Amino acid sequence: MIDSHVHLNRIEFAGDGLAVAARARAAGVAGFLNVGYDPASSRESIALAEQAPDIWATVGIHPHDALLLADDAGRLTPDGRALLAELETLSRHPKVVAIGEIGLDFFRDLSPRPAQFAALSAQLELAARVGLPVVFHVRDAWPQMLEFVDQVGLPPARGVLHAFSGDAAAVDWAIARGFRLGIGGVVTYRQSALPVQVARAGVDHLLLETDAPWLPPVPHRGSRNEPAWLGLVLDKVAGILQMDPLEVERRTDASFAALFLERTAETH
Repeated sequence: MIDSHVHLNRIEFAGDGLAVAARARAAGVAGFLNVGYDPASSRESIALAEQAPDIWATVGIHPHDALLLADDAGRLTPDGRALLAELETLSRHPKVVAIGEIGLDFFRDLSPRPAQFAALSAQLELAARVGLPVVFHVRDAWPQMLEFVDQVGLPPARGVLHAFSGDAAAVDWAIARGFRLGIGGVVTYRQSALPVQVARAGVDHLLLETDAPWLPPVPHRGSRNEPAWLGLVLDKVAGILQMDPLEVERRTDASFAALFLERTAETH
């Protein structure tokens, strides 16, 4: 299995990310995409990836921190332009395979919405310029997000809708445009609507993820999530699709490689 979205550098792991990764390897996880979301975590993701051949990194600015790039009115600031230049430099590191996580979050609205749109647009342009796929974060903004991406232009290398929580229309949008859906611990929750959308999408449009340290699968809800529990997500997805877990593992691993590793090998 490959954990396509994890944050091993988070304070919740207290600098123990490599030990957490070792436990996951013992549980059958063969690779990790460690995702950046601000300048510090982007640099930390690269540093972590440099220490292990099966860890890759992303760099990007989360919508919560959109004000690092743009002002309240949605105009890029001089500091924001400097940060974008730094992200571009970081993105050319050989272990960086995507721009992200980027997107829109209207649940918390920690940055003004005009700033979120401006930050997203600027980072989509960056992804196109450096030829990398994107990792999207979307919360309570699905119609606005998908419409905006269609409007400004799809990233040429496509990407993944991380922690997918969209409806059937969002599934169909992703399939039609060549995006994957990131499926994590939420799919195991009793009241989750995800199983219906997983079945609609089919295995070849899915990636497995934990988003550790957040969103632990059943029966670990309330605990710090770990990538070692990715097998619980795999088993649930296999049950929904009525497939052998080994086949789901093989095909989601292949999708991860096609999206993040084969394309970016040419870019770097």
